[in-house]
Amino acid sequence: MKVSLNWLTDYVDISMSAGELAELIVSVGFGVEEIVQTETDVVLDLEITSNRPDLLGHVGVARELAAAAGAKFRPPVIGQLPVHGNVADLTGVEVPDPQLCPRYTARVIRGAKVGPSPKWMVERLQAVGMRSINNVVDVTNYVLMEYSQPLHSFDLDKLAGRRIVVRRARNGEHIVSIDGTKCELNDTMLVIADAEKPVAIAGVMGGLNTEVGEQTVNVLIESAQFDPLSIRHTSRRLQLMSESNYRFERGVDPVAVDEASLRACQLILQTAGGLLAGGVADVWAKPFEPPVVRLRPERCDAILGVTVPPGRQVEILQRLGLSPLVEGGRIACTIPPHRPDLRREIDLIEEVARLDGYAKIPVGGQVTHAVRGEALPQRTRRQIGRVLAAAGFDEAVTFTFIDRAEAELFGWAETVRVNPRVRKTNNVLRPTLLPSLLRACKANQDAGNADVSLFELAAVFPPGRGTLPDEYVQIGMVTTGDLRDLRGAVEAIVAQVAADAALDVREAPARGFADGAAAEILLDGEPAGTIGRLDRGVLDFYGLESPIAAATMRLEALLKRAGKTPTYWPIPRLPAVKRDLSFIVEEAVTWRQVQATIDAVRQSMRAGVDHVTTYRGKPIPDGKKSVTVTLTYRSSEGTLRSEQVDEQVADVVSAMKQTWSAELRA
Repeated sequence: MKVSLNWLTDYVDISMSAGELAELIVSVGFGVEEIVQTETDVVLDLEITSNRPDLLGHVGVARELAAAAGAKFRPPVIGQLPVHGNVADLTGVEVPDPQLCPRYTARVIRGAKVGPSPKWMVERLQAVGMRSINNVVDVTNYVLMEYSQPLHSFDLDKLAGRRIVVRRARNGEHIVSIDGTKCELNDTMLVIADAEKPVAIAGVMGGLNTEVGEQTVNVLIESAQFDPLSIRHTSRRLQLMSESNYRFERGVDPVAVDEASLRACQLILQTAGGLLAGGVADVWAKPFEPPVVRLRPERCDAILGVTVPPGRQVEILQRLGLSPLVEGGRIACTIPPHRPDLRREIDLIEEVARLDGYAKIPVGGQVTHAVRGEALPQRTRRQIGRVLAAAGFDEAVTFTFIDRAEAELFGWAETVRVNPRVRKTNNVLRPTLLPSLLRACKANQDAGNADVSLFELAAVFPPGRGTLPDEYVQIGMVTTGDLRDLRGAVEAIVAQVAADAALDVREAPARGFADGAAAEILLDGEPAGTIGRLDRGVLDFYGLESPIAAATMRLEALLKRAGKTPTYWPIPRLPAVKRDLSFIVEEAVTWRQVQATIDAVRQSMRAGVDHVTTYRGKPIPDGKKSVTVTLTYRSSEGTLRSEQVDEQVADVVSAMKQTWSAELRA
């Protein structure tokens, strides 16, 4: 924001050098990037934070400096302007969408003579980097840099129906902006239209066909308040940037909308003449109601670490125009419309700190900070990351939004999504991590990385029962490797994080997964996730060539069972004895059933049961398969003899024969 010192002194008495002024500005929390000395002026380039749009005009900067220096603030004096006729007889304003345009005002000046601007106005505009166009347009730019309120002037005679309609654009409408850019509009954009067509892009730039030129005699002055997000969206979509949209995106003073309009009319009458119509066409959806914020003086002292007497706090807040009143030990402040950043007690404390002086806040010789141990959720996340990294998985960080079609691949017909008029693609909050990870797999494939194993811990947003999604943190895993390796990674996570939990994997269909190759992950019998091989249709959707195994788990299911102190078991002193057995069983018999049968045989010396392989083919008869298991035996009392183990193995073989008619393969 470039500020002319000559211009600034119209509103505040500053008897200090440019350097001293810059130091004062810095002391109250704003940067000075550059000081430029011209033949007739001094220009300061200020760095204004995004929460202070009131400082994007000379009046706002003068108000701030007056408060900081204790000087008198002198805003422009407009007074009673001479009027002729009534604006209601000359134009009308319609605002069908007040959310996007909370306030719109229009005034009319007839018989203006468009021509060059006076020298003083040209010099001031040039000092802040704006070129002179003509006296009417220059006035709107002058008031813009004065009040931080963008305005626009229309040639009233070029407006069809001589009226204004502030509406959404219609898909396919076009407008040529005053800089010659042809803009294609859509219904997410707000436009200023006449009775037939758009004549300006609201808050961004006016249209070429209604601009004020040498032939203009009747002028309509627009001063308005627009929704900041809408203006930002439109500006970025059309790639049009202006001083107007820069301010509208940060917010304007809704009350000063009318004052800036009057100021523009005052200056046009002075520089271009004409007759001002009485009244104003003003559509204001909800007039401003000033909020009241209360400050506890003792809380201010506690936060700042220095005592600021209550009287001094009141004085500072008074200088800022907050009308402080002491009520029951608290200071009640009425927040003016140009300070939308003041909404909480802490905001008022910051104002006291700024104007009392940051330099008065003491700096201690040491800083104490209570160090707390890592919380369980963070510790668990780190454990999962280490386990998966050790299993050969790389961590991915992906985008939260996906397309609706991707969600439907995994059975999510209902989703939480952004208004499609604002974002047409990738507008769904992902209900599962798998679409994001599969996109990453495709990117790796395109880069020539054929073997990919990725994981991510992040929030997902399946639709909830109310208006908010059922948000939770999910662990997502995908790999071009074997499904058994992926299951091993899941088992390793559970073993590391929730060693006491009983992990079970049961076959269950799941959308997006291949038939017969999907299962539900259970922890202590409760559903915790899904694992399996992805369906060919899903892979084709993403253009993936290799088969993909995938798994998802709810982090909260692990957290419920995490944090327990692991039990220490000493390293065995005595060797174990292992026996491999191959059982020929019916094809329908699952490994789960085999394992359950062996576990049912109570044997104190058995230390483990492990699946080795499953074989089908000659010489195994059709409809049957060979399941090989390893039985591990160990005793803490001594080395086991072969006959002791044989007795144990015989019991297992007998149980398998009785339960499944299993044959022991030689």
